[in-house]
Amino acid sequence: MELMEWVKIQTLYDTEKHALKTANIVATTEARLANQPQGPQYEVETRIEPVKEKWQIFWRKVFIGNKTGCGGGCDSCSSEPLPKKTLAKVLPFLQRPV
Repeated sequence: MELMEWVKIQTLYDTEKHALKTANIVATTEARLANQPQGPQYEVETRIEPVKEKWQIFWRKVFIGNKTGCGGGCDSCSSEPLPKKTLAKVLPFLQRPV
């Protein structure tokens, strides 16, 4: 596993609860940005530490492997193209004479 360095978020939070909530948001957002549909996959670790009666968040990405995509063995994907949708019919709007 490849570990990246810890990144410090500059904002200090008043309560541990608020810091934990923000750390969870950071972990989710960074994981979504880092992971590719087919390619490198990362897990995001967070930690919070007390700093002068406030709380600070640290996070880092951990490389967990590469996602290669479909192996083709489950037959869940169809090789046939999706059926073409029928076009909707447009009804003209008639104005009444005044």
